[in-house]
Amino acid sequence: MNLRTPVAAMLWEQWRMTRVEAAWRVALCLAAGSWAMLVQDKGPTIAFYLLIWMNAIIWLSIAKLNGGRFMDGYKPGFPLYLLYTRPVPTSVFVGVATAYDAISGVVIYLVCAAILGYAFGQPLPLFSVVLWILAGRFLYTCVQWSIPSRSVQWGVSLLLYWPLFLMLKARVASPLQVEFSLVQDVLMILIIVASFSMTVAGVARQRRGDVTASDPRKASLAGYPVWLINLFGFRCPTTSATRAQIWFELKSSGLPILALGLALGALIAVLFAVGVVAEPIRSAAVAVSMFFGPFLLIALGGNAFGIRRKQGRSYASLFEVSQPYSTAQMAGLKILVRSCCVLAALIVVAFSVWASSSLIGAWGSWVVEGKNSAQGLIDARQNLTASVARLAGHQFAIPAILVSLAVALMVASRAAITALRARYTRRVNIAGALLLGYVLALALLVVAVAAEWAPDFLLRKVLMTTRWIVAGALAIGTAWLCWRLLEERLFSPRQAWITGLLLAAFGVTWVMLLRKAGMSANELDAAEALWMLCPVFLPLTFIVLAPWSLSRIRHT
Repeated sequence: MNLRTPVAAMLWEQWRMTRVEAAWRVALCLAAGSWAMLVQDKGPTIAFYLLIWMNAIIWLSIAKLNGGRFMDGYKPGFPLYLLYTRPVPTSVFVGVATAYDAISGVVIYLVCAAILGYAFGQPLPLFSVVLWILAGRFLYTCVQWSIPSRSVQWGVSLLLYWPLFLMLKARVASPLQVEFSLVQDVLMILIIVASFSMTVAGVARQRRGDVTASDPRKASLAGYPVWLINLFGFRCPTTSATRAQIWFELKSSGLPILALGLALGALIAVLFAVGVVAEPIRSAAVAVSMFFGPFLLIALGGNAFGIRRKQGRSYASLFEVSQPYSTAQMAGLKILVRSCCVLAALIVVAFSVWASSSLIGAWGSWVVEGKNSAQGLIDARQNLTASVARLAGHQFAIPAILVSLAVALMVASRAAITALRARYTRRVNIAGALLLGYVLALALLVVAVAAEWAPDFLLRKVLMTTRWIVAGALAIGTAWLCWRLLEERLFSPRQAWITGLLLAAFGVTWVMLLRKAGMSANELDAAEALWMLCPVFLPLTFIVLAPWSLSRIRHT
């Protein structure tokens, strides 16, 4: 491409950096919007908010050039600081960057909303929210790029961005439509102009050196702040390498996870207590209890192998690569320690929710959308308590084992995928894009069958074929990974026998559970029987995938 002007060069540069994320955002928007339209009662409204949320933030592929993690909001400051050395006015390259960021977000929203509205016959708001998206994007980039302090940045974001979201929520009418008044339109235009002016002023100060520009920070092993890690001061045992490795995992990530779980549990208790006297806090208490448990599981259960990210690239630390320790044992210890700590944090949060929910009775009448939500929550708590009380002591064992196994599988899968993505970035992105595309095509097929555009037998055949593909790929992939582990001697014969015995015990337990549930292999065809046995392959798949993926990082 012949780039004759600096503006064209900057636009081409930003397109190259964001094109993969743009494809991911479009796919996620279409998949999540289709799910909302098909499953939820208020499908169009939920799909609208999903699209707004996914397109209201800046390009993460550009923001992470400053270093840091998504959970930390990355580092504040202008991410394209290499433009400081070019003979281009600050207002030009800031204007190009902010305009590209805002307009591209608007384009993605309009495309996804138009496709979903046409496919499901329920139109979503289009051009009526364009000005709001532009205002939100300009405001977000202003806070992210012009404020050098992260704590001040978070405070200003809460102070400015939530009123903008509440203004949008107040203008959403039923049936779904969004209409802003003339005063609000003028206010959003002023927000855009003020945000751009402040962004130019803040970036100009960084360019002159009046404030410290955002230098890429050193990537930490698990991303937790140093002060949080240093809260737990105990000496490293030197009697064995295994104890030293466990100490390192607990010190770097395990105990900080427990501390965050305790902090979240205390926050939930405080919110429920404050909700007794402050009605607006009650919604926050319920939302934190319902959504932060799964969020904690997803957020804290990732990257058990300590893959570092810096300047848009991922890599393993030299300390991890050069340890004179078996790859299989290292992977097993990392996953075991992380799983135990995440499970303990979830138990703390669950206990806090159950204990704090007893305060709902003191809330009195709490009416939301014409319903007494407080009484509904009290009834749900009583039903859950009664169900648990009816269980015998030995009946707690199976749910406890299944939950523990699910947490361990989640930790192992995320660790393996993170390591493989760091080693084979393009291949993992292509595989993820194909999977999202297939899910989207399946959702569109469901819509076509519901609208009688396609015959029912076609959907049944596709679902049956999908079962065979998933079960066959799982079995063949697991067998190939087992062969690779034995070929590369990542598992010793003793470890292989122990793993086989554990999985055999789990397989027998799973078959017994299926029989207890009234399912027999004689009553199922081959595809259904193979599909029902897929959970038996999952533990083996991730047990062998985790050390193999860590080996790709350490030895290739």
